[in-house]
Amino acid sequence: MKRKYFVIGLLSLFLGLSSGLHADELSQPRAETFTDIESNKDMLDPHNLGLLVERGDVKAMNNVGLLWATGYEGKQSFEEAVTWWTAAANRGYLLAMNNLGLAYANGQGVERDIKQAFDWWLKAAIGGNAWAMNSVGDCYEIGDGVTQDYILAMTWYKTAADAGDPLAHYNVGALYQSGLGLDQSFESAHEWFLLGSELGDPYSMLSLGGLYRDGSGTKKDLVEALAWYQVSSLMLDPQDQDSLGFSEREARSIVSQLTDAQRQEAIGRLDVLKKFTAPQEPQKSLDEGESRI
Repeated sequence: MKRKYFVIGLLSLFLGLSSGLHADELSQPRAETFTDIESNKDMLDPHNLGLLVERGDVKAMNNVGLLWATGYEGKQSFEEAVTWWTAAANRGYLLAMNNLGLAYANGQGVERDIKQAFDWWLKAAIGGNAWAMNSVGDCYEIGDGVTQDYILAMTWYKTAADAGDPLAHYNVGALYQSGLGLDQSFESAHEWFLLGSELGDPYSMLSLGGLYRDGSGTKKDLVEALAWYQVSSLMLDPQDQDSLGFSEREARSIVSQLTDAQRQEAIGRLDVLKKFTAPQEPQKSLDEGESRI
């Protein structure tokens, strides 16, 4: 299990520049999720938002909450953010529901209450929000706010993955790798980590490094392992120092075992894998059996 939140405002908050992640948008990349406020400041202009709020625009209400959560001109308040997200969520806006789940899970603006977080995520998940689907799976996997149930965790992870959520692919693979609630299968774990990596998920990349290092579910290949560890280091959130440190240590260990020719081969393979560090384009359908890697 890998949770998709560290701290609201430092990971990702939904702006909802067009609409919530409904069925017709689930195949799109995370263009609706931003960490760079400056590049989208027109959508967060208080005057523009004020006019939209007066018209009852739920996306504007959600974005007012974002302004309060991240701070604007020296003013910041998670309490105000929760007020605005609640207003938007009560009007059916899925992104605001997901933000409320994050607020309750982190105890930001409200007393930490994982049951409330789960309830908001479940509402958003039922409505079609892929991020929330993955979070519901997290809760079922570890028994947070709900009775632990690996089968339901896997069900929600796969639902989120089908909806295009990159991290959900990692979580499906991790359950196959651990054998929790199902028959252990390193081959299936490899398959899901590969799919997650294609979507740019760094934890899937990190896990592939381990599978190639150990020869689990695939042929042992230290060159391939090194390349995956290195590309994961480029993608991991700097806040996640544990994963980043692990990836870098494993890479150094493998480098010491390779010949000069193998090290050059790994450099070439890394150059190929670096395409996954670029902004993701909308996924195109593949022919049966075809891979992007």
